[in-house]
Amino acid sequence: MNILIKETRAAQSLELMKNGVNWVVDLIGNYGALNDGQFTYDADLNVYVCDQDTFNWWAKVVADKQALDDRLAQLREEHGSDAVEAVLGRVGDYDLEDEAAYVNKYLDEEFGAA
Repeated sequence: MNILIKETRAAQSLELMKNGVNWVVDLIGNYGALNDGQFTYDADLNVYVCDQDTFNWWAKVVADKQALDDRLAQLREEHGSDAVEAVLGRVGDYDLEDEAAYVNKYLDEEFGAA
């Protein structure tokens, strides 16, 4: 996802890879950020535009999510999908910015710290 920062006009990008596909636009869109004004699309430049604070918030969420997805894939290989899914089934609902930390806490308790 190509992004232009409003305040500085700096070019940035966000990437969330799963199975070789960058699905960061889907993630951000699923949480309404493409419709609620956090990001606007500039068709002439073919970029999304947002302010620095919005970019920083999403960059952390995306990085945390990517690290969690990578960890889950590794744990599935080591312990099997059923064992990992059993842990994930115990995780409650959390705000998006806190989700990875809480999931990692449950994974740490079951499989040891990463």
